[in-house]
Amino acid sequence: MSTAGVGHARKLDRVFAGGLAWSAGAKAVTQLLTWASVLVAARLLSPADFGLTAMAGVFLNVTNVMAEFGIGTAVLQMQEMEPEVVAQLHSFSCLLCAAIFLAAEAVSPLIAVFFKSKALLTVLLVNNLAFIITGFQQIPLALMQREMDYRRISLSEAASACVQAVATIVCAVAGLGYWSLVIALVLAKATYAGLNYYWQPSRFRAPRWEEIRNAVTMGGQIAVSRLAWSAYTQSDVMVVGRTLGDARLGIYQMAMMLASAPSEKIGTMVMRATGPLFAKVQKDQALVRRYFLIVMEALALTVLPLMVGLALVAPDAVQVVLGKKWSSAATPLIWLALFVMVRTSATVSDQVLVSLRHTRFTMAMALLNLALMPAAFLVASRSGVSAVAASWLVLAPITVIPFVVKLTGCIRLRYRELTAALMPALAGCAAMALAVALARLWMTGLSWPAYVRLGAQIAVGATAYAAVVFGPYRETILRYIRFLRSLREADGEIVPE
Repeated sequence: MSTAGVGHARKLDRVFAGGLAWSAGAKAVTQLLTWASVLVAARLLSPADFGLTAMAGVFLNVTNVMAEFGIGTAVLQMQEMEPEVVAQLHSFSCLLCAAIFLAAEAVSPLIAVFFKSKALLTVLLVNNLAFIITGFQQIPLALMQREMDYRRISLSEAASACVQAVATIVCAVAGLGYWSLVIALVLAKATYAGLNYYWQPSRFRAPRWEEIRNAVTMGGQIAVSRLAWSAYTQSDVMVVGRTLGDARLGIYQMAMMLASAPSEKIGTMVMRATGPLFAKVQKDQALVRRYFLIVMEALALTVLPLMVGLALVAPDAVQVVLGKKWSSAATPLIWLALFVMVRTSATVSDQVLVSLRHTRFTMAMALLNLALMPAAFLVASRSGVSAVAASWLVLAPITVIPFVVKLTGCIRLRYRELTAALMPALAGCAAMALAVALARLWMTGLSWPAYVRLGAQIAVGATAYAAVVFGPYRETILRYIRFLRSLREADGEIVPE
């Protein structure tokens, strides 16, 4: 790497590390405020209030993908775009969202009839205001992401979470019922969009199709991918609920929630920082390859042991944390925890492929998933919820692994390089599995309480993992420690290859 390249990488390292710190801080604040407001609202509102807003939320989440239409992502990735074209896309986004708003208002009565709820209609009519806000939000946010302005993005997120939490509690205390949740959501979205627009205002220009065609085409492919993803990731719940009933659906959803929680917390934080990073380095194949390996190695060291550990102790963990009535969630939890490991790598690969403009491929893969997964869930449901959970992992070579294969070819990444990056975590997890198996064998016949067995397995597994990672592979950890220390220095140093 040339001297200029090294200097550029150093600067990106510091910005990326700072972005992770800001993202982690914002995530912690939002989680704290969200859970606090939910707990307070749960005492002041009824389950029916939450159920009503959940019905409206399903429609809002799906329709919002259409409103966004991937325009913000296109602006972020197409960094060569002229300001004049960006202004045209800002106008296009606002006009599109206004059209979606009008269409949603017209369809809302039908949605209310489908759910057999008169109160839902007024909730939907107010909720639809979020589409207008989305139109003004996309381009300013994309421009801040272009500049890797993690500080302001994180502050906007934290401020909107604060507004939502306070509004929820105030309105609930005032006796507004389900309107507390609706009003808080709209105010939070308006706060987020308002701050983004204040910090990164965008002009309006009359859209010219010949100038915005490429961005809209890319955005459309991203929108189709997201719609397909939204559909097939919810199809397992629909199939289980339809074929196996409410009780087994509750078991399945609990297993999915437990399996997804650790990776979502870490993965979401990392993805927010890496999106602008990969957009910034998309034309430098060496830097794309370098940062992909760094991200994959870091995620493997953190997410992999959590997922493997969860799968290993699932039976005792379910009994201790949830109680014996949830014991049938243990087996689906094992399958889902193992799948989440694979999905994490695919999520990173998908993000990089979008940065490299391979949105047609990601769209095709999303549509393939939509075609295969619901059918697989339907067939598997005949054997119970564990088979449905196993379907995710069994079909991963077709539905998930191709993302990684495609990316390695695009950036000319050798599999031995990828394996070397993952090896510390893989070796540590192998040692963890062996240690937990031996501990479980040793405890056979002992009349220890379930929580003691669980604690012993966690302690033994964590010790075995740490012994390997900080033993034979300690240089990997020391490399990250040196990197973090270097951030305090004026020049810093890049993470060694």
